[in-house]
Amino acid sequence: MKIKKTAIIILFFTTLISHSQQIGDGYAPPIIPDFSAALKSGIYNGLNGSTIGMTPDNSQVWQHLFVARHLNTTNNYQLQIASSFAGNDRLFFRKIASSNLLTANTTWYELATRGTNSFTGNQIISGNVGIGSTTPIGPLDVTSNSSAHGIVIRKRSLDDYGNLSFYDNAGSTILGGLGVAQNRIRIIYGGSGDAFERFSITSTGFVGINSTSPLNTFEVKVPTSTGTSSSDGISIHDGATNRLGINIGVNTQGEYSYLQVVKGGIGQKNIVLNPIGGSVAIGTTTTGTHKLAVEGSIGAREIKVQATGWSDFVFKKDYKLPTLEEVENHINEKGHLENIPSEEEVLKNGINLGEMNSKLLQKIEE
Repeated sequence: MKIKKTAIIILFFTTLISHSQQIGDGYAPPIIPDFSAALKSGIYNGLNGSTIGMTPDNSQVWQHLFVARHLNTTNNYQLQIASSFAGNDRLFFRKIASSNLLTANTTWYELATRGTNSFTGNQIISGNVGIGSTTPIGPLDVTSNSSAHGIVIRKRSLDDYGNLSFYDNAGSTILGGLGVAQNRIRIIYGGSGDAFERFSITSTGFVGINSTSPLNTFEVKVPTSTGTSSSDGISIHDGATNRLGINIGVNTQGEYSYLQVVKGGIGQKNIVLNPIGGSVAIGTTTTGTHKLAVEGSIGAREIKVQATGWSDFVFKKDYKLPTLEEVENHINEKGHLENIPSEEEVLKNGINLGEMNSKLLQKIEE
């Protein structure tokens, strides 16, 4: 009976010792200084303070390692899963597919755990991703309870800038982007070789369309015009081909801008503004020496001319009236009344409305 009890006790402690030992390649003690060494299947402890076989970001030494190795002892095919020594929420893995661990697949990959994760390589996700959301409704759903930040895109360096880029369906051609460059937010159309900044907001609050450095609160820059062509800067219309609306544009060669109220396609400019002389043209692009040039008729209920004189001098005693003979001789010789422009002069130079009214009144009073 005593022998039987002794045998049971020996068996119990043998089992206890067997299960309390680390499963590994027989190292004694089962604490290893280098996880990059070839190991048998088992569970290992890392040497406290060891810097050999650290995590990919070189910030944590190893604590635990699980190794599942191929049964064939002549190769080194194995799966390794490890945790870091200090960061208890970090978990890494790697798959070894080589006879020599040090020459192939030595990179560790971090699994998504509760702590801060450092990933290497591409992460391919087929479903929706929720950041701050347990029920994402799109491929990327970002929900933030903070009033300060939702999505943050940071610069890589002081001279660089953050960008959000848009590609075509094939993912090979960039179509445009949204980013920050130096002192402005910008919207870009086109790829890196032919990209154009179409919209910008500066740090001073100025907004530019086709302008990278607007000088005013709102600035529209039209493409450079050539020849007699011109470009609309701002158009307000119904969107139809034969549109009804207002166009505002410029012509760089003629050095004028225009305001056009149209019905139908773009035709002649209705109102042209000359920035050099402060002149205005209606129905024409040429003002000549006039402040206001109108091609066509003018309808008005009243026109007021600021006169510089009037013809009442005819009634003064010292005024010498021409005789009928003098009038007749002038008409026969010149073909018009004295001090009245000829037809040739009027056709060439036009008339001054105020001056002509004064001269006609003079002839009536004479």
